[in-house]
Amino acid sequence: MLLLPGSYGWRPDYARFARSFADSGFVALAIDYYAEAGRGIVPSAGNGNWSAWQTTVRNAVNYLAAMPAVAGRPIGVVGYSRGAFLAISVAASTPAIKAIVDLYGAGSDADPPEELIPQVPPILILHGEADSEVPVALAHRLYERMRSHGGDVEMHLYPGAKHVFNAPWSSNYSEPDAADAWRRTIAFLKHRLAP
Repeated sequence: MLLLPGSYGWRPDYARFARSFADSGFVALAIDYYAEAGRGIVPSAGNGNWSAWQTTVRNAVNYLAAMPAVAGRPIGVVGYSRGAFLAISVAASTPAIKAIVDLYGAGSDADPPEELIPQVPPILILHGEADSEVPVALAHRLYERMRSHGGDVEMHLYPGAKHVFNAPWSSNYSEPDAADAWRRTIAFLKHRLAP
């Protein structure tokens, strides 16, 4: 399990998230993909750091795949906001990724081309309906594009929830929505990553 932070960058909470995944039976790695290339501003392919971030994610997937505790087991990616954009952007070209949880990211111009959608692993989209940073329309767009081109996608929307609704450091944090998103994430990953 690979965790990709959002545009807020690395926070100790991501290590706690990784510990929770480990406690749920996953080998979990949370990375700071900004460390080598810098943060940049726009979460898109037009960002000068985008390809460096993609390389970092692919390297992290390869690192996980080579670990004795992981070797031969499927790998999932949980992306938070920009991390979800990033996960989706590398999914079709990184065969070791077998499932993605998209927490309030939903793609945009980082979406895979239509002809590659059948190669994208199953995606679970979890998004707040009141998100003003990454509008819920992008979640609907990704969902419809995936479905209409043979992709495997599920989506759950949270009425009234804003961006980073499951982030304890955010004023948008909603404990009930965070708990539900966690439950859905674990169920999805256990189902999709089962050997």
